[in-house]
Amino acid sequence: MVSILKDEQIDGIEIIPCRVNGPRGIVKSFLLLAEERTILVDTGFSDADADLIVDRLEKAGKKHNDLKLCILTHRHGDHAGGLPKLKKILKFDLMAHELDVAGVKKVSGSDVDRVVKGGEVLPDCGGIRILHTPGHTPGSISLYLPRAKTLIAGDAILSAGEHLIPSPHYLCSDPEQAQNTVVQLINMNLDIQRVLVGHGDDVYKDGGRRLHRIVEGPRED
Repeated sequence: MVSILKDEQIDGIEIIPCRVNGPRGIVKSFLLLAEERTILVDTGFSDADADLIVDRLEKAGKKHNDLKLCILTHRHGDHAGGLPKLKKILKFDLMAHELDVAGVKKVSGSDVDRVVKGGEVLPDCGGIRILHTPGHTPGSISLYLPRAKTLIAGDAILSAGEHLIPSPHYLCSDPEQAQNTVVQLINMNLDIQRVLVGHGDDVYKDGGRRLHRIVEGPRED
């Protein structure tokens, strides 16, 4: 999967390229630098990615004990593979959707401390909405940060260049549900400028409009 990372700063969000030299291209993790605590979203593919995350945490001026929570967007190894080493270095609660809890345990050996269903709101960063966005896996979740007008999509949405696409059929547990998830996101009428994806280029402007294009069909001109 192509991933050409831009050097654009987002206040309070650090984008961490992981699996830089590994198979199948880059996967991303994210640090949310909230007022009361730091939150990690996804953990990369391996121990090497765990090291990258810890290094980025320190470069952001944060102490190890500032990271209080890790949210997994889903159970796959390229997003949960860094957990074993991170658990040895840092002390944090692990959050995942109830339908992916068993998969997280199988992939990483880690127990989930905080189980979500979707619809929860965390108080950090002006409020973080947990959205259940299934299809890629049954328990895939995305995070919406209204203050930043940002959607962290996990693998519910990928990009090719800056053209957003649903998770491809061959990567999904339920391809039809993955397509329906995009429609549901659009119908929520969220104010989205940025779409940050696990794989591919992040979208920094007009994210909501780019989401609509996924379901608009082929151009006629």
